[in-house]
Amino acid sequence: MSKAKITDEEYHRFEDIMFKIWRVLDFGDDEFTQDEILHINRSFEQLNDKHPREHDIIVRHHLKHTYYTTIAREQGVTEGYIRKLAKNGAYYFLEIYDKK
Repeated sequence: MSKAKITDEEYHRFEDIMFKIWRVLDFGDDEFTQDEILHINRSFEQLNDKHPREHDIIVRHHLKHTYYTTIAREQGVTEGYIRKLAKNGAYYFLEIYDKK
């Protein structure tokens, strides 16, 4: 299996963004401006259009807290493959997100 496209540093930055989004969704924290929320929503929409499988894994794991193992069982693949798709999805998300 090939390596994921994202570096560890970029992945940590992605996880920080997902954590902030999760806090806003679950606790109503007001960490983003209206422009930032629109930009994040557009980034997710573009990710879903271009890479729907990676989008679904990211949303389920980072925002809905579904384990990679559960997603892998549902799709009949290995957990490592799901982790790789999630990391590639993070790479694609940051690529879209950074094109502000």
